[in-house]
Amino acid sequence: MVKEHFEAVARHYDLANNIMSLGLHRPWKKLAVQILDPRPGQRLADICGGTADLALLAQRHRAAQGQSGTAVVYDLNRTMLELGRAKARRSAHGGGISFVQGDAQNLALADGSVDEVMVGFGVRNLADMAQGFREMARVLRPGGRLVCLEFSQPSAAWFAWLYDLYSCLLMPLVGRVFTGSWSTYSYLAGSIRRFPAPDELGRVIREAGFSRVGWRRLSGGIATIHWARKP
Repeated sequence: MVKEHFEAVARHYDLANNIMSLGLHRPWKKLAVQILDPRPGQRLADICGGTADLALLAQRHRAAQGQSGTAVVYDLNRTMLELGRAKARRSAHGGGISFVQGDAQNLALADGSVDEVMVGFGVRNLADMAQGFREMARVLRPGGRLVCLEFSQPSAAWFAWLYDLYSCLLMPLVGRVFTGSWSTYSYLAGSIRRFPAPDELGRVIREAGFSRVGWRRLSGGIATIHWARKP
C-alpha cells in the first residue's frame, strides 16, 4: 500500500514536501546536513533518499569546504530514483552520487560499508521502523553517524490542534488540487499523526544499536532532527 501511494506522488514529491511542511522542508534539510557535517573522503548513505535532496546537500556542504566524498541514494521507488538521477545530472554537486533501488529494511550494503547515514521523511513509512534503524546501524562503521529528519507533532496544544486540522483536511485537499490524489495525501497526513514522539523515537534508535542519541524539535515541533552514533 505504501509503495502504491509513493508511486502516485513520485513525480510531485517536492510539491508533496512543500504541502506537508508548509514550505519548510528545505531549511530543515540544510540544518540536518549541517548537524551531520559530512566529512571529506567519507561515504554517505541517503536512505529512503527519494529525489536525492539530502545527498546533493551533503555534496554541496563538502564542496563549500573544499572537500569531496561519495554518497549512495537508496530508495524502493524506481520513479523517485530516476528523478534523483536527473536532478544529480543537472547539479554541479551531483558527482560521486550513485543510486540503488531496494528495501530500507534489508539494505543491499555490506556491514560497516558507510561512514554516515541520513534519512529524511522516510522511516515513518517503513512497515518495521526498528528493523530499518537496525539495518542503518549494521551498514555503518563503528563510530559512524546517523541523522534522521522526520515530521512530528507540535509541542504546544493550540498549534497541535491547528496543524492536525491542516493535515486532516487542507493537506489532502491541496494534494488533490495539485496532484489529483486525495487518498495519498490523506495517508501521508495519517502517517505523521501516528508517528512516535521524539523521546519514543529516540528509544527506538537507541535499541537499534546506537548511542549518544539526541534530538532537536523544529518550527514549533512539526519536525524533529535526531542524531546518533554507532558505538
